Amino acid sequence: MRDINLSQENLAVQWQYVKRNLKELGVAGDFDNFERRAHQAVQNLMQGDIYEEFALQIGAKRYEHAPLRIDNRKGEYQRYFTTTFGTSLVNIPVARDGTKIKYKLFDRYQRRQKKFDNTVVLSMILGLSTRKQRKFFGSFIKGAVSHGTASKLLKNLEGDLAEYRTRPIEDKYKYLLIDGLWVSVMSNGRLRKMVILFVLGITLDNKKEIIAFKLAKGETEQEVSGLLNDLYRRGLEGKYLKVVASDGAQGIKQGIALVYPYAKWQLCHTHKLRNLSSNIQHKTAHRRRMMAQASRIYRSESRRQAIKRFERFCDKWRSLEPKAIRCLEKDFYDTIVYYDFFEDKNFISTTNHIERDLEEVRRRIKTQGYFKSEQSLNLWIYGIISQFREDEREDVPKYMFTVVKEPKNESVQLS
Repeated sequence: MRDINLSQENLAVQWQYVKRNLKELGVAGDFDNFERRAHQAVQNLMQGDIYEEFALQIGAKRYEHAPLRIDNRKGEYQRYFTTTFGTSLVNIPVARDGTKIKYKLFDRYQRRQKKFDNTVVLSMILGLSTRKQRKFFGSFIKGAVSHGTASKLLKNLEGDLAEYRTRPIEDKYKYLLIDGLWVSVMSNGRLRKMVILFVLGITLDNKKEIIAFKLAKGETEQEVSGLLNDLYRRGLEGKYLKVVASDGAQGIKQGIALVYPYAKWQLCHTHKLRNLSSNIQHKTAHRRRMMAQASRIYRSESRRQAIKRFERFCDKWRSLEPKAIRCLEKDFYDTIVYYDFFEDKNFISTTNHIERDLEEVRRRIKTQGYFKSEQSLNLWIYGIISQFREDEREDVPKYMFTVVKEPKNESVQLS
């Protein structure tokens, strides 16, 4: 059987094949006619509402002699209006004496239903390129919007973004994860590399959410402390905060120590293993065995066992790979802080929780190449984060915890 591609960008094309095959089978021979009649019914409904609202506001129906009439009808003009049912051509009556008529269906100069505009914005933040949008919307509503228009629609999120950045934050987080995503932004007429700093929080009931993000010039102490100070000012004072996890960027570490000095710092052990791998000199001969053994350190059942495996690993490889061992020894004890909170080690041993979200953000914004302004980028990121929150509301997260008892005889043997 031939595989069917039902990916997001190919769905509209496959729908056309479905309709064609149903027609050939005689199952839906009149399907296109049904679609046309449905579209016509919607258009007639809109046209009827327009005429009715016009009559109510001038105080008389067409050709009616009414004593309370305040204006007369003077012809009409045609106007296209796009909804999720398609693009319709409707007639708009004109008042002779210039009475301003307001319609519930649309505002003055409005050409698209707000629901349709929201659908366009959603398609953008889900990662559809302009070409895919045109292909998708063209198959269903016989129309599309330009890239410039679609970008302007994002400005509708400005008010929500301002509220997101100033809203009070409940002090309910026990862990914070901080990481950055580098992007290209046009700033002062030049294309620059900038980093978006993200802060993800784990609540007391083990739910995760991106609390804040900030476009910064780099992962410096000043930028990180500025972001964390803003969270502190809005209510996240750290009453229940136990650990803040990040990669090894010194600016992030220093910023954390400045704002939340009593929270422990967890260095992501995944980043530590990546650095170890890149520092192995004899990669063909040693890397496979070294990485397997180093990974086993972080799968230990207790802090004591992890330290014994670490010491044995260093003794074995120090003379063969001195550079790699120096890399592992640096800040090693900061990578095993999670053993103090072993029941939640899957949340804080690495920054994987936030990295998965950042990878999804990267996938969705790569269609842009670069951003023409910082504000445009901020609106994109906020739109994507908002969609994350909607997805989390629909899918109730379920977490599973495993309690591991301290073994009597701990093995420190390396594989």
